[in-house]
Amino acid sequence: MFYENFKRQCEKIGKHPSVAVSELGFNKSTAAKWKTGVVPQIGSRKRIADYFGISVEELMGEKKEPAGKGGLDEQMQNIVELLNDATQEERDAVETLLKSKVRKE
Repeated sequence: MFYENFKRQCEKIGKHPSVAVSELGFNKSTAAKWKTGVVPQIGSRKRIADYFGISVEELMGEKKEPAGKGGLDEQMQNIVELLNDATQEERDAVETLLKSKVRKE
């Protein structure tokens, strides 16, 4: 779980995990250990979270989902986030597109 969160954060900032590990000052083999399920020590977690600009809870996958989003899969959460940033006109266009694509049974 930790490594997947770490990898996702690396993708968000456009860096390969090995580059992030190096910039954080860890040994080159650290990412490989994390990939096998080893988690960083508590003191290192804060440093890693700060590197990404997130909380330790988010880094460790312990962040609680806001009300109403907990039941959504990752793709739907991404869609909701995109729509939250969209203008009303963009939202209306997406709604029209989706209504035209959904089959009525």
